[in-house]
Amino acid sequence: MQLGSFKPSIFLCNYVNIFHTGLTTSELLKISRKIMLKNKIHLAFLLSISLFTSAFADYISGQREYVNGNYENAISEWIPVAENGNARAQYNLGWMHANAKGTAQDFKVAIEWYKKSAELGNVNAQYNLANLYLRGQGAVQNDKLAFSWFIKAAEQGDAPAQYNLGRMYLLGKGDDKNTLEARFWIKQALENNDAYIGALAQQVWDEYKLGSY
Repeated sequence: MQLGSFKPSIFLCNYVNIFHTGLTTSELLKISRKIMLKNKIHLAFLLSISLFTSAFADYISGQREYVNGNYENAISEWIPVAENGNARAQYNLGWMHANAKGTAQDFKVAIEWYKKSAELGNVNAQYNLANLYLRGQGAVQNDKLAFSWFIKAAEQGDAPAQYNLGRMYLLGKGDDKNTLEARFWIKQALENNDAYIGALAQQVWDEYKLGSY
């Protein structure tokens, strides 16, 4: 799996000048309180933008370090971003630990970061986490956990996850054997614009004669 790219959101702040004329003291006090409340909201919003901008800068810095081969520096840049809940950074740290980039290979730590990212919906993290559970790397081998994460990734349209899920249904791994479910997921993988996975899915389709169901 390759490190994910990140597309930032763009926040636009519109400030409107309001002119007041002919107001009583009571009305002015009410307006003053409203303005103070709005200013607090604007300040909180601007602070959130500042935090987002800082986190994005750190993420990009980490990506730049990775591209330049400075893997330890990349990890250092991504850790605070990941700890702040960024799913991309969490995934990247999991990948780095799983592949011994900038750190010793540690599947247990990889699982910890992959799981955080997977729980936030990162499809690559879901797939890689499933594979580690399937292989028993970094944790006790667990078909049920592998199955549960493969299905989340498959439902997001990930072709390898769809293929693996179909195979698990055929073999009764992680859940009861179910040929109809296997047929559904192998067909999804077959039609998913992934040439390599499509070829594997076609072999399974033909071998198990799934077209006859």
